[in-house]
Amino acid sequence: MRQQIAKVLKMLKKRWPNPGAMEIGNPYQNLVGVMLSARTRDEQVLKLMPGFFKAFPTVGKLAGATTKQIESKINTIGMYRQRAKNLKKMAEQVVRGKGGRGGKGEIPNTMEELVELAGVGRKTASVVLVASFNTPAIAVDTHVHRVTNRLGWVKTKSPQKTEEALLKLVPDQYKHAVNQVFVKHGRYICIAKPRCWACPVRDLCAFKNKNFVAPKNADAILEDMKRRENALEDLRQKAVV
Repeated sequence: MRQQIAKVLKMLKKRWPNPGAMEIGNPYQNLVGVMLSARTRDEQVLKLMPGFFKAFPTVGKLAGATTKQIESKINTIGMYRQRAKNLKKMAEQVVRGKGGRGGKGEIPNTMEELVELAGVGRKTASVVLVASFNTPAIAVDTHVHRVTNRLGWVKTKSPQKTEEALLKLVPDQYKHAVNQVFVKHGRYICIAKPRCWACPVRDLCAFKNKNFVAPKNADAILEDMKRRENALEDLRQKAVV
């Protein structure tokens, strides 16, 4: 199984070579991006990032801002009032040294410390650990949960259980790639009605109801995938001022 896991991840990394959408900047910028991206389109978050980081370039500046000031920079996304409260409290915690790495103002680099911060759960913490600290972790969202179950790697009923299973199953050197490739794969190809006709790992997949019939507009669908990925990567690269 581990050999198959490595093979699948290598193949999908070739198909989806770009980093995760919120793998941006330094640990502070990375954490803010991931916090804002929960239940929100990546494109919406990336578009507001330049203005946000121009206003709050450091965690100290964010801690010193009012909630209203923070709201004004994120009010283009949903639940912005609650998100602003979480961002301010998180920043205040970091500035005070809560969970810091030997000093105030440093974003924590362990799962245990990160999840103590306001608005930070295991999924958010996992993305930050991988992107900012090169620490083996697996962030499991609905895409990762769906795709790994279809592949037959796990048989789980919830993202939490999927994370537990994958952490035991996936070798450390490949854990960083799981969220990167499966979020994109689940968004474009392994959708509710899967596009198995476009899947490079379909022969390594245990899913029984495969859809091998390409639609008449298959070329247009593939071109749209490429366009969307290129647009997202362009936004990601411009997210940090």
